[in-house]
Amino acid sequence: MHLSLPRKQAPGDKAARPRKPWLAGLLSFLVPGLGQVYNGQTRRGLILLGLAAGWQALGIGAAEAFRWWVVSLAGYLLLCCAVGLDALRMAKPLQNFRPGPKNSAILYTGCVVALATVSLVAGLAEDAYYPVYAVTQTSMRPTLRTGDHLRCEALRPRDIIRRGQLVIFQYPSEHSLIFVKRVVGLPGEVVEVEDGLVYINGDPIEEGYYAVRNRGSKSLDMPAARLAPDEYYVMGDNRYATFDSRSYGPVNRARMLATPLYIVYSVGDDGVWRGDRIGLPAR
Repeated sequence: MHLSLPRKQAPGDKAARPRKPWLAGLLSFLVPGLGQVYNGQTRRGLILLGLAAGWQALGIGAAEAFRWWVVSLAGYLLLCCAVGLDALRMAKPLQNFRPGPKNSAILYTGCVVALATVSLVAGLAEDAYYPVYAVTQTSMRPTLRTGDHLRCEALRPRDIIRRGQLVIFQYPSEHSLIFVKRVVGLPGEVVEVEDGLVYINGDPIEEGYYAVRNRGSKSLDMPAARLAPDEYYVMGDNRYATFDSRSYGPVNRARMLATPLYIVYSVGDDGVWRGDRIGLPAR
């Protein structure tokens, strides 16, 4: 009778470690491509990781328009789900999987750090070019409400500011205070305010955006004054209940930070989300 003895494991061999499908799927859902690396599909995993990183980088520009921002977020979520399902499916038959040299904590950590770095840089870039500001006062009613969170586009020195445009700016005498108002007077113009109406170079301007005056309310007037070459006159749409250039004077161009694009989300003073305001253009 012939007996065969069990083969001794060579010093370099690793014991079989079956891949856990749920873990592979979860890893790739959180960090696209990491589950594939866990499954031993290193090249495939790194390609998917690069795709996810590129998607996040390109998503910065999508913030300019609400619909493209939503599409970008939804697309990234679908990518995470698809990559996670792929990793889960590919892990099921890997019951006799023996980890190779690329199945190391260093590579796993490198994948996480790489995507986290891209996410951080993309987030900082988005905040720099398309910051979000919250409305905390009622001076812009009915256009804006307290609790509106505005996606804005940062203003560059060469950007042209037009009459009627909403702007985010620093309070002239205290730069830590941030206001949002509407531009009504441009550099070099003679601006006058009488009973809430704005006159430019002696002629009234059309303004269909400011709130209707309440009975008995009074408006702070301003005598005619010429703006300097780098000054803008700003006022709130709630013309009879706003703190604006009639009180603190014109705003220097260097103090203007951004112009609102749309409402990202809105929460009332009672803490209730106002879903009907999500995505509304801020103008």
